[in-house]
Amino acid sequence: MVSMSRNKKTHQKTIRKGVSIYKTDSSPFWYARIWVNSKNKYMVRSTQETSRIDAIEVVDEILTKLQTNTDLNRIPKDKTFSYFSGLLMKQQTAMSGKTRSERFAKDDEKIILRKDDGLDAYFGNRDINGITTYDLRDYISYLDDNRDESLSSSSKSKHLTIIGKIFKVAYEKDALDKMPLLPKVSKQDNPRPSFSEKEYKLLLKTTREVIDEEVKVRGILITDEFYYFIVFMVHSFMRPIDSEIFSVRHQDITIKDNPERLEIKVKGKTGYRTVSTMPDAVDFYQKLIRLNPDYEAKDYLFFNDYPNRNTALRNINRQFNYILDRADLKVTSGGEIRSPYALRHYSLQTRLIKSKGKVNIFNLAKNAGTSVEQLERFYLKNLELSDELVENLQTF
Repeated sequence: MVSMSRNKKTHQKTIRKGVSIYKTDSSPFWYARIWVNSKNKYMVRSTQETSRIDAIEVVDEILTKLQTNTDLNRIPKDKTFSYFSGLLMKQQTAMSGKTRSERFAKDDEKIILRKDDGLDAYFGNRDINGITTYDLRDYISYLDDNRDESLSSSSKSKHLTIIGKIFKVAYEKDALDKMPLLPKVSKQDNPRPSFSEKEYKLLLKTTREVIDEEVKVRGILITDEFYYFIVFMVHSFMRPIDSEIFSVRHQDITIKDNPERLEIKVKGKTGYRTVSTMPDAVDFYQKLIRLNPDYEAKDYLFFNDYPNRNTALRNINRQFNYILDRADLKVTSGGEIRSPYALRHYSLQTRLIKSKGKVNIFNLAKNAGTSVEQLERFYLKNLELSDELVENLQTF
């Protein structure tokens, strides 16, 4: 406690740590002097009481009010975790749909703003400088405690990645003394479900059958366009999501020669890229044009009748699931559930096999909008070496 001034303060009495009352020569009333953490200074208030006992009662009322308003312990807004998470979301929203995919900001926002156990719900009002590695480990444990089943390792890593981004924003704003270490989450890789060559041929055969039978799924006819969607996916390596295959318009496609291919401008999961397809994709594209001869440059490549691309995606998922069930291909021999993503996985795996190991894995990863690490961990892990691959492995 700061000592009182000899000339002005008299009868100073300390009530508790950081709280005292005193009188001055110029007033008959007692004054309260209270240390306020959030403002890093003392607050002075007149009790309007001449009796010391009555003044102490007034001080208790002031303290109660301050505690109710959390002023004694409130962290300045521009020092809180939620302040910097807000800055991160603002930055990423500005990048979404421009230098990054449209979902770039939304995916992180879901984790930050999740009501029950999102980052803001857990860390929001805390001083970002007071959050330690131990606190982050506690949060990861809390995520599991708040669920019937443990959160996957990849999801936990995603939470920590976003936390790291928020810390980086605070550090760049000179509000963070040091970057805390992010705890590591042990990862158990699950290779992506794909198709064998035999299974893929069965998928195509079943698709042709349901088209011939004019099958409808929830009132929507399965047509040749769906068949070309499947084969186009396999020959273009794109993701079956609204920001990739379902966002492609005719104006994004250029036919190239030497070698024959399509070049497609894609706003993908990892940002903008140009996809170079396999040669057969050119033939599939031309057949799609014959199906829709009146197309305009701004029309979507697939299922243009559905301007809402999420609706188009849901319809395709339902039709794909119907065909998988009919062909008994929905579940892999290892118990994994297939989705349209299995087409992308099959295309990546097949490219390595059919190139007999000669494909440049870096170029393959770049073209597919992924990384060499991802290819090795998820797509190529379970591939067996064929005679040709072994031969190329042994070649000097």
